[in-house]
Amino acid sequence: MPTGVTKGAFAHVAGTFDLVAKKGTIDYVTPVSVAAESNDFEDEHILLIGESAQNAKIFQKPVNPQRNSCAPQATQGTFEEYVPVTPDLANIRLTIDGVAAAEFSRGQRSIPGNLMLGPPNPSSPHRIPINPAAATKPTHNVTYTVQAKADEASWLTLALGLPLPATDIDLNQFPGAKRLEIRVLQSDGFVESEVFRQIKTF
Repeated sequence: MPTGVTKGAFAHVAGTFDLVAKKGTIDYVTPVSVAAESNDFEDEHILLIGESAQNAKIFQKPVNPQRNSCAPQATQGTFEEYVPVTPDLANIRLTIDGVAAAEFSRGQRSIPGNLMLGPPNPSSPHRIPINPAAATKPTHNVTYTVQAKADEASWLTLALGLPLPATDIDLNQFPGAKRLEIRVLQSDGFVESEVFRQIKTF
């Protein structure tokens, strides 16, 4: 079946597998609005199973394993797959020949403490920090993305997968900009939402 592109609510799941040991990992899960679909190389031995908080099955999807081209029958490798996201999706399990190998649970999102842009770094005046106004602890499987755009340009991702909404904005990436819009997105692996936006003029 040829590869196609589908728009909607999906999660991009990446990890590893070992068919002999029946072990594997789910290394990251991130929400996306476009999914690439291909059934040509999916392996029925390796499944991603989506479940609700009550353990009701929502989907069961064979993954598309990625092996070294010199060893197409290798029993170890990595995978990337797109799975559908619904409001009741709570967990994704990776199984190999029916054996549970790894699991990802939806992060418990909460509004972080007030975020703020700080003054320029004295030793690097072209760098502006963004930080929570109060001490904040990382939350399991909750990550942050920091983006910025100059004037009327498109959003540029500056940092991805942060455990806390804290990083530096390097103004050298926006030479000649008169206006810089900065935002922070929070993800629980399945859903992403904006938790901070601020405009800075020069």
